[in-house]
Amino acid sequence: MVYFFYNIFVITIYFVLKFLSLFVKPIREEFKKRDLSLKQIFSKSADGKFVIWLHAASVGELDQARALTETIRKKRKDVYIIQSVFSSSVKETTFSDPLADIYFYLPLDLPYSYDSIFQKFQPQVLFVMAWDTWPNLLKTANRMGTKTYLTCASLSSQSTRKNPLIRSLTKASFRYLTGIYPSHELMAKEFTGLVAENTDFLVLGDTRFESVLGKLETKSPNPVFTNFVSEQKDFLSENKPIILGSTYGICEKHFTTYLKAHTDDSYYWIFPHKWENERMEQLIPQLKEFGTVGVFSKQKKGEPLPKFLLFDLMGILAFAYRYGSFAYVGGAFTHRVHNTIEPAALGLAVITGPKISNAPEAIVMQELGGVIKTENEIDFIQKFQLLVQNKALCEKIGNKNRNFVVENRGASDKIYNRVFSDAKN
Repeated sequence: MVYFFYNIFVITIYFVLKFLSLFVKPIREEFKKRDLSLKQIFSKSADGKFVIWLHAASVGELDQARALTETIRKKRKDVYIIQSVFSSSVKETTFSDPLADIYFYLPLDLPYSYDSIFQKFQPQVLFVMAWDTWPNLLKTANRMGTKTYLTCASLSSQSTRKNPLIRSLTKASFRYLTGIYPSHELMAKEFTGLVAENTDFLVLGDTRFESVLGKLETKSPNPVFTNFVSEQKDFLSENKPIILGSTYGICEKHFTTYLKAHTDDSYYWIFPHKWENERMEQLIPQLKEFGTVGVFSKQKKGEPLPKFLLFDLMGILAFAYRYGSFAYVGGAFTHRVHNTIEPAALGLAVITGPKISNAPEAIVMQELGGVIKTENEIDFIQKFQLLVQNKALCEKIGNKNRNFVVENRGASDKIYNRVFSDAKN
């Protein structure tokens, strides 16, 4: 019965969006993009290989899927990987990654949206990463005989899926899952009362940890940054900057308010989430009230480092954490905290805003004392000042974070072995 009402809702949404698409270009373009990506995959063929479908909601979950895909490819040569994503924040340029054989945007979760995909490719296994469990996707997979696993599974205590009105749908759709593998013991408790008796349930970890560690260990930052830190080696050995990563306007506002209330001799590296000229033109004069300001791409060789260095080039932030004393990670004062694993992996204490409920790693890290969540500007200023003044506390939290990340490496192997080596599979 709950599926009946859900499908009425989804079909209604579909027709409303279709109508609006006649007048609203972004909606029309969204439909066009999804339709085109689906049409393109049907020109491909699995050629009798063992087909595995991985689905990720957005960029972070796609990182989880990639880590698992790398493990699958190392262990099996006869696989054909299809990778879907839902969010438009995943750019089509990402689809050129050779890890998967085909990529596409998931269609709206209508009752028969997926039939042609299952009939064409006949996937034996479907991995859904983290939380993006579309009810009709799970039901269709079950009907088509595909074993479906929710891996790196996360569910926050504030999740709408635990809302009394939606809980019954969550429970009904979860019964179509072959297995649910939470990302951490602290996350497992959130699934109480939602897991069917015949569903395999076991904490196997989060593949995003190894994805981040792999990136930091095997890839390199923008060469301009490599040259920069080489030139500044002596300075950086004595002065560890405080890193503000993925900042939005509200992050910068809270930070400048902190500067007005407190004086310090720290150096700051600021990485805006998006380099918007108008916003930066407003920020730079504000920062100049408290010290020298520079822009990374304009920094000249041999020039002293300014108190505030703003980075305007991509591909640097994850590697810059290596040189920091602690990190502020943006996003949590707007919609969702950005990547907290990267600074944690490099041994930094992390401070952020209130919205971490959709980031399971941040939730767990907060409960373990590695992420300091702040609720508002006043709270941010107080806790930020605490970290600025207490280097011993920063080091203690940073060591805890580094150990946490390293200890959680290896989830991909655990998931692979559970799914493909377990007797019932």
